[in-house]
Amino acid sequence: QDASVGSDQTVNTYWQRIKDYFDERNTSGHFRSSDSLRQRWSTINAECQKWAGCLSNVVRMNPSGC
Repeated sequence: QDASVGSDQTVNTYWQRIKDYFDERNTSGHFRSSDSLRQRWSTINAECQKWAGCLSNVVRMNPSGC
């Protein structure tokens, strides 16, 4: 098994693999560096975490049996 694919890979290796995947499938013609992709993911992830927190609050508000 390739250690660079498992949990022992460096963060740079991880994001380079994501960039390679992106480059293979990118049809927009826009260039993205691995750092750019990492920053974009950071923004998306932060917003997803906010949404998940709000959803959890809504679920907890629903009294049982209603």
